[in-house]
Amino acid sequence: MTEISRRTVLGTAALVAAAGAMAPAARAGGPRAGSMGTWPSRAKWRALDKQVGGRLITTSLPWVNATPQTFELLKNPFWNEEQPGALQSTGWYGAWTAAASPYAVRAQKTSDIVAAVNFARENNVKLVVKGTGHDYLGRNMAPDSLLVWTHDMRTITMHDAFVPQGAPTGTAPVHAMTVEAGTRWLEAYRAATLAGRFVSGGGCTSVGACGGFTFGSGFGSFSKRFGTGSGGIVQAEIVTADGKVRTVNEFSEPDLLFGVRGGGGGTYGIVSRVTLLTHPIPSTLGIITGSITANSDAAYRELIEKFVEFYPVGLDNWHWGESVAFGPNNEFGFRLTFLDMPEDQGKAVIERFVGQFRSRPDEFTVDPKFQFLEFKNLWNPDYWDSVDPDFITRDPRPEAPDYQYWWTGNQGELGAFWNGYQSRWISTDLMRSNPTEIAEAFYRASRLRSFIFQVNKGLSGEHPEARARDEKTALHPGCFDAAALVIMASSQQYKYPGIEGRKPSAKTARELGGDINRAMGFIKDVTPGAGTYSTEADFFLEDWQRNQWGSNYPRLLRIKRKYDPTNFFRVHHGVGSEEL
Repeated sequence: MTEISRRTVLGTAALVAAAGAMAPAARAGGPRAGSMGTWPSRAKWRALDKQVGGRLITTSLPWVNATPQTFELLKNPFWNEEQPGALQSTGWYGAWTAAASPYAVRAQKTSDIVAAVNFARENNVKLVVKGTGHDYLGRNMAPDSLLVWTHDMRTITMHDAFVPQGAPTGTAPVHAMTVEAGTRWLEAYRAATLAGRFVSGGGCTSVGACGGFTFGSGFGSFSKRFGTGSGGIVQAEIVTADGKVRTVNEFSEPDLLFGVRGGGGGTYGIVSRVTLLTHPIPSTLGIITGSITANSDAAYRELIEKFVEFYPVGLDNWHWGESVAFGPNNEFGFRLTFLDMPEDQGKAVIERFVGQFRSRPDEFTVDPKFQFLEFKNLWNPDYWDSVDPDFITRDPRPEAPDYQYWWTGNQGELGAFWNGYQSRWISTDLMRSNPTEIAEAFYRASRLRSFIFQVNKGLSGEHPEARARDEKTALHPGCFDAAALVIMASSQQYKYPGIEGRKPSAKTARELGGDINRAMGFIKDVTPGAGTYSTEADFFLEDWQRNQWGSNYPRLLRIKRKYDPTNFFRVHHGVGSEEL
């Protein structure tokens, strides 16, 4: 059982608040429960198969009737992504349970996506899209649906001088990269590094670079320096509900560009490829792990308040990223990074905080650990094997590419059945003006649940160039004042609903989900009006429109109505999902 996914400094965390009963499994036969009408005839499915070149396939959940070997393979994120019916998560208590689409279009080109969209619209079939299957909220699956599976679309093109389509003469070109819909961040980072560039994306190597992450804001490991994934979108090719292929940029379909820049994946259409801004590759990266442990509750309460006071003056700038962790064991965990800052300088900053506790060994055990590397080695598994082989897990399959790996700290997210997940932005101004109140809320919450303070998912202190790009997106305006995103989560790992001997416990889910509700309640009480990150939000989020997009929601809804007037693309708590 994973209390909270203790990801390495290069990842995020896990998920939600729970109540109720297990979500029902998919029904089969007749007019399908997940479709919007009578299930299409076999003749119609055969016609679709012919139209997509024989790439209409059947799918199933890989853990149904699985062998012990299969359950071992399910612990590999890349193997998961190679199974059309697999998901990284297996469900969420009281919310959803994984289900496989009866059919999937194994898309290899944009015309395959167009065919799937037209078929689903004309036959009143629910359409879902999946690249890597990481969505926590179950928005990439539905029972009795047609799946667009983009796994095979992984072409990457680097551009030294990219000019958006339709741009006026004289528009300055930019360095960029175009990735197809199935590309993973590991592949994108490798291509960028080989070109001496960096692209702003997610920390998890197996997450998709052209999916829910990028179009749902996209806070990555270095967002405060280079901006969000949404802010980096230069151009996108998107298939809308009418089956049209649209090239979207600031000169062509600018409204739709605003929608996909943070308005949510799977909401406005299916993106077949996206062009992302690239940057000169950073020089160095520092990584801080380890911890400070307080020997009493009173000392831990003091430690928390000292951190709340220190953060705005010491860490609230674009050099810093990733997270610190709090928990019932009175441990303050480091998972921080510092970018393009000399090693001695980064250590000195941290020493300003930890030094006050080193001098009190009877009350605190102080043990931060530092690593310092050339940034170009960040996604090089040979480097990690030489300095810290436990930091990564290589794909052990003989046929896997030799560069394929995942951060070992991400392992806790595989096969996760979520008991609960909540997140909330913490304002830097509140930390400055009310440090005692914030510290008390953090302390009381930590008595019930572990949680992380995710620095790179708040944009206070963001680099001015990145801020200028992100302000043109649909991100919740509150994120620009946020020091960090607090994430509180719990899951039962390698649990599969309906599988004897591997079912998640409803009792455990209720208890731990309830703890999250109560713990996050302390933080909500001192952060009135704070929003949340839409791709890592509570499934049961109240007033989700305001909480996820703030004042941007009315504009997003107008764009949704313009490009998808029948609400064909509908996902849980997505723009327009409250409308029939």
